[in-house]
Amino acid sequence: MRLQRSALYGVAVASLVLTGGLSAAGSAASAAPPDRDRGGPGTWTKISTGGSGTTYHSSLYRTPNGVLHVVYPKGVGSAQQLGHTAIRANGTVASRQDVLAGPWSVVDSTPAVIGGPGGGLRVVFGGQRTTGAGYWSDGRMYTATSSATGASWALPTAAVGQSHEAYGSYGTAATTLADGTPIAAYPLNSTITWHVGTGEGDPDQSFEVAGCCVYNLAMVRDGSKVWLGWYANGGSASTNGTFVRQIHPSLGPIRKAPASSRGADSLATGRVALAARVGGGVYAAYCVGYPTCSYVRLWKVGTSRVLNVTASRYATAIALSAGPAGRLWTAWADNIPRVRAMRTSRSALLQGPWRTLGMPRGSAAVHDLSLEGSTGRGDVVIQVGNGFWHSQVLAGLTLAASPARWRHGVRRTVTFTVRDAGEAVSGARVRVGARHCTTGSRGKCVITFRRSVHAGRLVATAVRSGYASARVTLRVR
Repeated sequence: MRLQRSALYGVAVASLVLTGGLSAAGSAASAAPPDRDRGGPGTWTKISTGGSGTTYHSSLYRTPNGVLHVVYPKGVGSAQQLGHTAIRANGTVASRQDVLAGPWSVVDSTPAVIGGPGGGLRVVFGGQRTTGAGYWSDGRMYTATSSATGASWALPTAAVGQSHEAYGSYGTAATTLADGTPIAAYPLNSTITWHVGTGEGDPDQSFEVAGCCVYNLAMVRDGSKVWLGWYANGGSASTNGTFVRQIHPSLGPIRKAPASSRGADSLATGRVALAARVGGGVYAAYCVGYPTCSYVRLWKVGTSRVLNVTASRYATAIALSAGPAGRLWTAWADNIPRVRAMRTSRSALLQGPWRTLGMPRGSAAVHDLSLEGSTGRGDVVIQVGNGFWHSQVLAGLTLAASPARWRHGVRRTVTFTVRDAGEAVSGARVRVGARHCTTGSRGKCVITFRRSVHAGRLVATAVRSGYASARVTLRVR
């Protein structure tokens, strides 16, 4: 099997380095970082074992029991393995395992974890167990399955597709149909190949893109329709940027994300940030601007509706996830470096307050960023060169006061308004010193200040369970 590698892909492979403690296959538990580094909002926990390369990408899936599952590639000596970490809803690590019984010669650097049989897990990945003959060395999109615990993994003699070139994937993607059937795709040069199910009878499907090459696939299902997103670095404005296409049950037109390139130049930001919103609609997030990112744009695919995300300048990696009640979470890392995240309104196109998560101590860059937000809070996984790290983030509140200024010696009633991405928040407690009030259904409450309040600044804070607090400064002149 002879695979053409593009110049960009060759540079990425050349930059691959293995770092961190290496362990033999099956010994991941003994090499696991201690659970005293438990995650919480704004606290980073290293969740991976083994070596890590700068081109390695994680994949996230939450099982119905509320546990978040992270699957990632890792180095084991000169070979490769897939690691798995289960994370509880409170951010603590539940368990760590290897997915494969032993290391392989080639393992996909962008595996995809999706729902599996009986509410369990399925990992789809390209690879070759050895460079010799045999089913596991055919270079297909193989599949490993587990129960919802992820405690042990099976490797059935089955593949999601017939192609023998999936081991050279430039960025594998997968999801499930409504009945649980897997559908997966991989790009190679200018060809995208996909397959539905694990049977041998049906042929693969594919299409060519104009120009070369295609990278960083993402796949989501919106109702009965499956959508594919990819990044392309073609040599013209029409072949460069971020693209989205419906591939199942029928093939739709290729749609380019608005302003995702400046002429024939654009920024790759990792696995394409693509999400299917609860309640309907497919959304993509990507960088606008070149040679640096001017801002992250959130686009409702197939429409002219966009949200330009504030505080996202210089973004280098972007992730997107569906949240509850139609909201979307988006996270981005920049070259400062730091990680930020925000949650939208229920309509998905009003921005909530952005939150800064910082970085693991001593980290200089983010090479991969993944996000899962279905519980309401955001679970963020990043790869910083020495492994994969996890943190959580709560959605932010905004707090406004009217009036926010008044003269000393005047009795003043101040109305406070608490919102979540523009929507009223009831039950929020607003406190100014010893004074406090609780918001009603319109997100408002009042506090009356006496004439005797001293001149100067007063800090009002708003808190509500499930949110990060907000504050506003009052001034008495």
